[in-house]
Amino acid sequence: MDENNQPQMITIDDMTFRVRVPEEPDTADRLLVLLHGHLGNENVMWILTKTIPKSYMMLSPRAPVRLGPDQYSWHAIEPQWPGLDHYQALSDDLLKRVDHWVEDHQITVKRYDIMGFSQGAVLAYALSILHPEKIGKVAALAGFLPRSWKETLANNDLQLGGKSFFIAHGIKDDIIPISEARKSAEWLSEKGAEVTFCEADIGHKLSADCFNGLGEFFG
Repeated sequence: MDENNQPQMITIDDMTFRVRVPEEPDTADRLLVLLHGHLGNENVMWILTKTIPKSYMMLSPRAPVRLGPDQYSWHAIEPQWPGLDHYQALSDDLLKRVDHWVEDHQITVKRYDIMGFSQGAVLAYALSILHPEKIGKVAALAGFLPRSWKETLANNDLQLGGKSFFIAHGIKDDIIPISEARKSAEWLSEKGAEVTFCEADIGHKLSADCFNGLGEFFG
């Protein structure tokens, strides 16, 4: 952390992150992982954290697939969205690095909260489904749960009781239709999760009202 408490660039097991810890780190007891979307990087999610409580430690990883100058992705965009097995590997690799950072700094955090945008929101969903014991609150912004995942989990006894999700989506989103976000919210509710749904008359971004809702959700 620099003297202005700006996110500091670090490397954890060959993956680039930016990290911010509270000015009084001894009081920190919560950790938020920020997951950027397709063509983003470790710098782009911080603007969404202005309403998040200052007691949070925050880690923002850079996705592993480089597609251009300062443009990264969790995987290439293809007609068929990757299956849950692909996201299992992504989730495991990411959590391994976050665990290493937490252990190295002797931080006591029971669960990690997650905030993801677009493709990062899909990864946030995967983390909550594949590692429910490690993940606390999840904010999924302009994202969705792939239909193939639901089919894979159709005969699974997954229960998400006690889990809280904040889903924000634009009615005019022409990249991920809001109908997909609504279906995701319905599926999560069926699994016992508590879901807060915020929609607005915008495109593939976060509205002012939903931005304020983020602060309340993580408060």
